[in-house]
Amino acid sequence: MKRQRDKQRAWAWRSRRTARGPRRDVEVRRLNWTPDLVDRFWAGFSQTRLTEYSFSRLGGKSVVLAIEHHLLKDGTVLDYGAGDGELVGYLLDRAYKVAAYEPSGSRNQRLIDRVAGRDGFLGLVGVESKEQFDVVLMIEVIEHILDQDLRRALKNVHRLLKKSGVLVVTTPNNEDLELGMAYCPVSETLFHRWQHVRSFTAESLSELLLKYRFSPIVVHQVEFRLDFFVPYDRLWGGDQFVADTPSYLNALRMDTPVQIGSGSNLLFIGRKV
Repeated sequence: MKRQRDKQRAWAWRSRRTARGPRRDVEVRRLNWTPDLVDRFWAGFSQTRLTEYSFSRLGGKSVVLAIEHHLLKDGTVLDYGAGDGELVGYLLDRAYKVAAYEPSGSRNQRLIDRVAGRDGFLGLVGVESKEQFDVVLMIEVIEHILDQDLRRALKNVHRLLKKSGVLVVTTPNNEDLELGMAYCPVSETLFHRWQHVRSFTAESLSELLLKYRFSPIVVHQVEFRLDFFVPYDRLWGGDQFVADTPSYLNALRMDTPVQIGSGSNLLFIGRKV
């Protein structure tokens, strides 16, 4: 009797499947990023808890400590592609004078809400700004810039940097873009979950930036984990401060190429020529 009921259920299930029609093959397409889609992506991102995974929120302090030997207390810094302003806030914590450029209009207000009125904040910089800075930071930015905008962006950065000024760029190290993809079953679209459009090695990043007249000083491979940097800083280390500086930090501060941890990110430091 039980076997008969099982057969009836199986027959009913197959009948429903047939009524719905045969399953078709999915036609996966790749998302064609446009400036409008990029802006909408980051506007939406900023309204979710995904901001907890923001690179600057997780690794911003480590970046500051890794490059601080190139920052001048009486100089000026521009965070180019400042997002919601986490990195700007960390730089202000250490009494640097900092301006911000953020192309996403929807994120500018969040940035202003975070740092407006703080000592050292120089305000927002526009595309046509005539100001120049001692140091320009592009922290996890260059991998997001669309192909049609890359030339203009790097020429703009060159213009915003003072003569012999320092450019700092971080980006994932030799990222496999395919493994960073997400798939939307509604639109049957494949897209990079963090909107990355290119990947770099130390060599290809240096070659690109040299074309736009940024001469490499050094390229490091760095995992920007807090425990690799923060315990060795008096301000942020607090009660956990460790006075003995590890060899990798000494090498980094001497601009000697070094790999720290997994080396998951490139840290390019170059000079405007």
